[in-house]
Amino acid sequence: MRSKFRIKLPLKLLVVSTAVVLLGFSASNWQAAVKAADSTLKSERLHYELTLPKATTSLQNAIQASITPTEDSAWETVVIKSGDTLASIFSNIGLSASTTHAIATLNEHTRSLRYIKPGQKIHVLLGEDSNLRQMKYEADITKTLLIKRTEDQSFDTQVINSQLDAFPVYREGVIESSLFEAAAHSSIPENVIMDLASIFGWDIDFSLDIRKGDRFGIVYNELYKDDVKIRDGRILAAEFINNGKIYRAVYYIDPKGNGDYYDESGKSMRKAFLRSPVEFSRITSRFSKKRWHPLLSKWRSHKGVDYGARRGTPVRASGDGKILHAGNKGGYGRTVIIQHGGRYRTVYGHLNGYARGVRSGKKVKQGQIVGYVGSSGLATGPHLHYEFRVNGVHRNPLTVRLPEAKPVHESYLTNFREKTGVYLSMLHLMETTVATNTN
Repeated sequence: MRSKFRIKLPLKLLVVSTAVVLLGFSASNWQAAVKAADSTLKSERLHYELTLPKATTSLQNAIQASITPTEDSAWETVVIKSGDTLASIFSNIGLSASTTHAIATLNEHTRSLRYIKPGQKIHVLLGEDSNLRQMKYEADITKTLLIKRTEDQSFDTQVINSQLDAFPVYREGVIESSLFEAAAHSSIPENVIMDLASIFGWDIDFSLDIRKGDRFGIVYNELYKDDVKIRDGRILAAEFINNGKIYRAVYYIDPKGNGDYYDESGKSMRKAFLRSPVEFSRITSRFSKKRWHPLLSKWRSHKGVDYGARRGTPVRASGDGKILHAGNKGGYGRTVIIQHGGRYRTVYGHLNGYARGVRSGKKVKQGQIVGYVGSSGLATGPHLHYEFRVNGVHRNPLTVRLPEAKPVHESYLTNFREKTGVYLSMLHLMETTVATNTN
């Protein structure tokens, strides 16, 4: 007995010391790893070190999982199809209606299971008694709902948020015929170039002001998960040279968490009004005190701008305001009139129809769709007649000076320069890098 005890004791001490060393090594190396796929040419890309996502699972849980591992093969994966509900999915795998009710009514997180969509996945782990032990619902690429059965046979939930890894990339382009062609030639995604047009849309009319030889540069994030690009992220900084004039914008989030685009001095890129209510359309008739009317066959003033576009093209509200009129209005045809504060009023005529919910008295936000291009009223073809009035006086929408939105608050200017200086430096540095590699 003494000899056995002498043998077992050193063996136990060896096992314990080994476990301590292993756990200590794991804890000291517990950090997220990140690696970016080489998605762009090195002459066009510059990556900056970003804050790594924090591990969503605690070390204690990880150790517990290593003690009682769960075989991946024990999980059953269900890909949601059209018409599926949580009840039908549970029924198909043999779970009772009481289990469905317990999960569906557990808390606000599980109530989202009422709105499952085709293509999403639900992973189910059953116990030896065929009862539900665990369940994972992948709501989207970054959010997973985990449901576990507790010791008292009730259920507990945990929402796991997986942060995407963001890597800034640089693209530039030169316009030869159109903005979209220049973007395609430079491998810039369509959604990114649309964001670029939105950022500078208050200063540049992309249907009228674009010139051959105009240049632009963009620093924007590419978002990855497990070395796989998921989507394109936000534009961080951008520059547009239009007819020799340079416009720059940078994204800034203030200490209160409000984010928007500003120029280098802190003035908002956003104006109180959009320069054009129809994206990428053409001017068919300008503001004029004397114009020959093709239908009335006489000279009369044209107190607005006509934008030619295909029937059904969305028409956006130029600014925040309240709808004064939404209905037929003589030669204007189907018309929407919006009052913006006490001084400004905009008119949208010859519409084909109205957007859902548009009616007199309704408040609208800038950029909100209020109608669709048509040819109602006195119109020879599909187009939007757009008017801009200041204190009741018609002004030329193409040249009127638009009131600006609020700039960065004075108390935040130091913080603004500190944060945005990095983005602007990235923009300038990447421009220099590309120019050097090109020569």
